[in-house]
Amino acid sequence: MASKKKYGCTLSEMQANLDTLTRSEFYFRFLLCADELMFSWGGLPDTIDEKHLEDYLNISGSCAFAKALDGEYYIAPYAGRTGKSNQYGEGRFLESCTPNGITLKGEIGVDCAIIYNNPARIAQCDLMFDSFAYTEIDKSSNSNVLFARIAPIFYGEDDKAIEAIKNALDDIISGNLQLVVSENTIKDITLPQRGDSDIKSVEITHPEKIQYLQYLSEYYDIITRRHFARRGLTLKTSAKHAQVSQDEVHGQDSVSWFYPLAKLKARRDAVAIINKIFGLQITVDFSEIWKQEYNAYVLRILKTDETAERGVENVLDSVDDTANT
Repeated sequence: MASKKKYGCTLSEMQANLDTLTRSEFYFRFLLCADELMFSWGGLPDTIDEKHLEDYLNISGSCAFAKALDGEYYIAPYAGRTGKSNQYGEGRFLESCTPNGITLKGEIGVDCAIIYNNPARIAQCDLMFDSFAYTEIDKSSNSNVLFARIAPIFYGEDDKAIEAIKNALDDIISGNLQLVVSENTIKDITLPQRGDSDIKSVEITHPEKIQYLQYLSEYYDIITRRHFARRGLTLKTSAKHAQVSQDEVHGQDSVSWFYPLAKLKARRDAVAIINKIFGLQITVDFSEIWKQEYNAYVLRILKTDETAERGVENVLDSVDDTANT
């Protein structure tokens, strides 16, 4: 076994930490998939992949866009601002590097640009926060299931009794018929003084507490609803424990579109600069899934004859125009 003094934890603790990190990584990538699908890009150069562009924006918070010395367009995460600062203390020049070592540099707004994930210019930190929350729920659920197993610890007076109990349990687990041919064996492993045939054992589990899994399941749903509500999506979940009414469950359904619209505006602001610098025709908009949800949201909010006559697409365009002015 690994030395705790040397490594700071035992081998079993290392394995537990690895399991936690693996679970968190899975949930992080799972949630990132949704953010990758929020926007649809058009007119990107062949050297720029839409998936990696969204990954850079969500994970690092910013993305450098420039033409390298070879004449090709590239993007790079963690766009760094350097050189003489403007009145806000922001460097006027860009210096960044692609994962394979291609250097991107230039004057921002003149021969390069920075795309930000949102107006706050920060990464999508809630991907990490919620992935850790999911992981802790999983760990709590596993503990709950383990301690709900009916698994008493049996006691034997000697090796002979222990072996008899072990063989009996193995046969029960395997579904084999167990026969005892010696009365002495029965006396060795049971409690005849109590007038019954109970085997000496200690109960350390609590199977009745399996009911608490419903609260963990509800917590999982709450985190999921809140995560996607911040992205403008309403999720209908079925989790409902005995103490919560159906009205209370539906009362937690809410959506907010200010953040998706803010992310869209940050991308469109950068696209306008890029197209102006390089003469490109890049476009970015909500993907079809988010468009449908946004259209439905607008109709629910407005609900006017004017909205119905103009059509949902016109309403969407007018809101977008307002966001871009």
